[in-house]
Amino acid sequence: LSSAASDVYKRQKIYIMIRDFWVKNYLSIRDKQELSFLAKGPSSELVTEVVEGAFLYKLGILYGSNASGKSNMLIAMNEVFRLLVMPKSDATVGIGGCIPFVLTKDEPTEMHVSFYANGTRYDYDVKFNGKHILSEALYYYPNKSKSLFYERSFVGENVQADIKFGASLKLQVKTQESIRENTLNNHSVLSVCRKAALKEDIAPFNALYNWIMDNYHEIDGDGDKGIVEILKDAYSNPKKRKFYNTMLQKADLNILEYRPVVEDRIVPNDFRERIQKENIPEEIKDVLLKPTSDSITFLNHSDNGDFNIPLRWQSKGTQKYIRILDALYDMITSPHVYYLDELGEDLHNDLLYYYLNVFIFNSDKSQLVITSQETTLLSQDMINENRGVVWFVEKNKETASSEYARGDSFGLHKNLSLYNSYRIGRLGAKPELGSIFINLED
Repeated sequence: LSSAASDVYKRQKIYIMIRDFWVKNYLSIRDKQELSFLAKGPSSELVTEVVEGAFLYKLGILYGSNASGKSNMLIAMNEVFRLLVMPKSDATVGIGGCIPFVLTKDEPTEMHVSFYANGTRYDYDVKFNGKHILSEALYYYPNKSKSLFYERSFVGENVQADIKFGASLKLQVKTQESIRENTLNNHSVLSVCRKAALKEDIAPFNALYNWIMDNYHEIDGDGDKGIVEILKDAYSNPKKRKFYNTMLQKADLNILEYRPVVEDRIVPNDFRERIQKENIPEEIKDVLLKPTSDSITFLNHSDNGDFNIPLRWQSKGTQKYIRILDALYDMITSPHVYYLDELGEDLHNDLLYYYLNVFIFNSDKSQLVITSQETTLLSQDMINENRGVVWFVEKNKETASSEYARGDSFGLHKNLSLYNSYRIGRLGAKPELGSIFINLED
């Protein structure tokens, strides 16, 4: 962003970041485990001052062996926002995101998240099981002081939840009753915004709901967009198309630019006949039998001339890089929170560093939380000097529960290398693999 655009951002205080999060009794997490993004001060480009005196890390990296529980923390962070915004129209539908720790499956799951939306801090706590939200409380800080947004508690099956609203919202009595009537025991109070077209003025609810929907994202991005759809959407936006072409050129992929194309598609006669006989809607038949398909071609360069390469011939790593550029564009042009799982997979480590540095040095109001196996990230000076952006994850051998330790909690001297300390096993979170010799005899 230009300095002028950055100044506008700062004046408007448009932040979208998680302050801290904890979860208990969820997936591989039995005991309460927390991720805190609080930083002590403006130590580097990794830190943003979201409000006066409050500094947050805009990057989080989770390390650990396979099956340690890295991805489960991302799933939990994603789930708490899904609970906030996804309504239910049927009271008998279960809460699909309820996946308690297997040894305590009869106990409820608990989650807490403190986050910023449009420059205002919100604190949300929720306790739920597979059928009901047992309790939830949402607080906010409209004038730097903590105020109640709403709180609710479960009363009983087929009984309206007990819901209390904060006085600072100034909701009319009729508005409050309408929200209560539309809140079922299996979804949050806030999600009523999506479920019911309330005539009463619920502007604070709508503002928070829309902000979460627009700026907080599912793991690895929203929906199941294919690469062709991602690149076609970008191509139709001159600014985004320039970004993609620039990033593809800088990645040293030998790509100058790309463009959407329509390719002929061969549909075998036996397949055509079988589809025609199927009892499916005609519009689906038309798609399956379409004689052409949308694709992408990339213009590559050589000293002997430029040439085109179709998408299907691009490497797995190039295709992975194209996918994650969509999140990067969002994060450097407007405030967003993204979770990217196993970032670095199929990418050269230099390309991974480059991707993260573009985010760090071009985004002030977004946040990126990743899991990765690329341990050489720890050798980077910026990461080593800001150890609060790293968490090491491992399973407790006695409880089989995942445990998360922030990189600055080990008491390592600042002159010691985080990378070397992890490599020699001082920080845990490494697999214990045993002997390389295998004996198959009894």
